[in-house]
Amino acid sequence: MKKTTTKIKAAKFKKDAKIYESAFLNLQRYGVRFFAALLLTAIVSLFGFACESPSLKKVNSSTNSTQTNAPESTAAKSSLEDDLQTMRNANFDFIYVFRRRDGGALDGEDKRYLKAYAPAATNRFVLTDENKAVIAGSSYRFEQENLDNLQKRFIIEN
Repeated sequence: MKKTTTKIKAAKFKKDAKIYESAFLNLQRYGVRFFAALLLTAIVSLFGFACESPSLKKVNSSTNSTQTNAPESTAAKSSLEDDLQTMRNANFDFIYVFRRRDGGALDGEDKRYLKAYAPAATNRFVLTDENKAVIAGSSYRFEQENLDNLQKRFIIEN
């Protein structure tokens, strides 16, 4: 009786070993395919992110031509005007320009304060004019209470 159970266990072990071996080979075969697909996706993504889009080339070329043909102050103003035009082209219902009352550059604390009182659904913030202004584009109106709090710290232009 012991010999038959030993033979059955040995046969079962061999059968299980073959199942595990075939599963390992399938995993190995599909693992190589999966790894190749993952590697290909990573390479394509890298090239996609590394290449500059045509719309960015237009913006960069217009900014470069403005800076080379105009004085420094005009280039900064045109940058602000370009950013405002970009916001208008994005069809935001409300566009606000925030500047510090002292005319200085905006720091991290100013940005946190601005985001704290802006509606959560504000679509876009753009730092412009040599970090002296932030343009906020939104499809939602800022609440009057929040605008009052922001006016304590910033000059707001509509």
